[in-house]
Amino acid sequence: MKLIKDDQVYWPAEDSLLMLEALDPDLSGKVCLDLGTGSGIVAIEMAKRGCCTVASDISLRSCLIASRNAELNGLEVHVVQGNMTRHFRDLAFDLIAFNPPYLPGRGDSRWAGGRRGRELIDALIDDLPRLMKERALILHADFNLPELTLRKAERMGFKAEIYLRRKLAFHELMIVRVSR
Repeated sequence: MKLIKDDQVYWPAEDSLLMLEALDPDLSGKVCLDLGTGSGIVAIEMAKRGCCTVASDISLRSCLIASRNAELNGLEVHVVQGNMTRHFRDLAFDLIAFNPPYLPGRGDSRWAGGRRGRELIDALIDDLPRLMKERALILHADFNLPELTLRKAERMGFKAEIYLRRKLAFHELMIVRVSR
């Protein structure tokens, strides 16, 4: 995969690669959302796997880079600038992939996820009943308390599990899979 690098756009790292690993090999006929697309790596891989792909990011620069990266790879990805899911009022997706800024605290929106790094994770969970048709893949670090996501999703009537794990030097990354 070819990607244009921009120092102001989140560059794929271990978290992005774990999300790629979590994707189904065949997404034909699905409508998929890469929320917080950054460079567009997940959206591009989704499109390669056959789905109609929408990528979204709050950063205009990320949207431009993701769009250029999709073109560079000869793939069609519909890129939309917006804050989380508010701009998808009448849309629902078969698959939502979300690699949020998960570091605790405030600051650079590429990394900072608010208190415990959960601010955006919780916002998406709250919106899943409206937005998700089948499944969501949500990246967590161990310090994001993924067990809170599991409990919250289950209280909402969804199935939730830790689907993949990857130990790094200072923390563990996990993909929480939420499904109807």
